[in-house]
Amino acid sequence: MRISALGFVAATAATVGACGGGNTAPTQSPAVIAKAPSKSGDLQTGPVGQALPVDLRVIVTRDGNPASDVAVTWSTATGTMTPTSDQTDTNGESTSNWTLGDQAGSQSAAASVTGATGPPVTFTATATTTVPTGTIVQVLGPGGTNRFSPADVTVGVGATVTWQWGDGAQSHNVVPDDGATPGTSGPVADAPHSFQYTFNVPGVFHYHCVSHGASGGIGMSGTVTVLTSQP
Repeated sequence: MRISALGFVAATAATVGACGGGNTAPTQSPAVIAKAPSKSGDLQTGPVGQALPVDLRVIVTRDGNPASDVAVTWSTATGTMTPTSDQTDTNGESTSNWTLGDQAGSQSAAASVTGATGPPVTFTATATTTVPTGTIVQVLGPGGTNRFSPADVTVGVGATVTWQWGDGAQSHNVVPDDGATPGTSGPVADAPHSFQYTFNVPGVFHYHCVSHGASGGIGMSGTVTVLTSQP
C-alpha cells in the first residue's frame, strides 16, 4: 500500500507524540509545610537555656500526600535547634529539638522548606527562670530602692543562697567584701538574672553591689551568717 508524503508526515508525528517525544515530564507540585496536627511541640514552657521536653514537629505534603526526603530547615533567633536541617521521613514528618535561649520570656522558632507554598511554620515557647530552692534573697530596684531583701540571712553549713533579680532590677551584682565569700555574680546585670552560692564553712560574710553600695555595709549591701548547724 502506498502512503502519500503528507500522510507519512502525519503518521510520524502521531507516533512521536504517542511515544512521549519532547520534554513532556510532569511538573512537581510545590510542597506544603504545616505543624503536626497533634504533639507539634508548640506553646511549651521551659527553663531558660534548657532543651524543651517535646520535639517540634512538622508534616510536609504534596497534593495532600506525605512527601518524603524533603529538606526542612529549622531556625531560631534565640537558643539552638538540633538538627538545623532534616529530611522528612516516609510519613512526611520532620522533627527538631529546641534549646531555649538565656533570656526569660516569649521565644520563637521556625521550620521552612525551599519553594513551599505559604510562609515558614512558626513555633512559640515561654522561657522561665529556674525556680530556686533554699534561702532566697531578692535583688531589688529601682522600685525596691536598690536593696537586697532580706539584707541579712542566717543559714546552716552546706546551705545554698540564691540571689534573684526582681522585675525591673538593673545594674546589680553580688560582690564579697573580703573578695572570696560568697563569691561574685560577675559584672552588673539586669533582670532576669540569678546567682547561687553554697556556704560550706561557718562565719559571717558581708557582700555588696558595686553600682549601689560598698564594703562595710554602705548602701546596697547584705550579710550571710553561716552556723555550724541549721538555724
